[in-house]
Amino acid sequence: MDIKKVAEQLGLDESDIYDVVELFIQTAPADLMKLVTAYNQQNTVQIGEVAHSLKGSTGTLGFSEISKDAQLIMKQARDTDFELLKSSVPPFLNRMKDLFVELKDVMKNRPIEG
Repeated sequence: MDIKKVAEQLGLDESDIYDVVELFIQTAPADLMKLVTAYNQQNTVQIGEVAHSLKGSTGTLGFSEISKDAQLIMKQARDTDFELLKSSVPPFLNRMKDLFVELKDVMKNRPIEG
């Protein structure tokens, strides 16, 4: 993850982007749990709502591919196509898991302010 690039995209100082990443790390897992629950219940309305939220947060942070995946899930949910959701939601969850690993590593290695 290129912190400088993300900071530029958001119009933030590089040091401020760490606060945004930390907020994402703290809040996105709740959305992911909602997505898993909705998926297990085959609740396409809830899947679409959660995917919309994740599309926005990942897009804001510059994770355009994951954001596009969330947008696809939104469309499939809107079309109530659960068969397609079966092929898109589990890989999306895995990509989000990988993203969290990467972001936690970024946070662990951030420069010490002083």
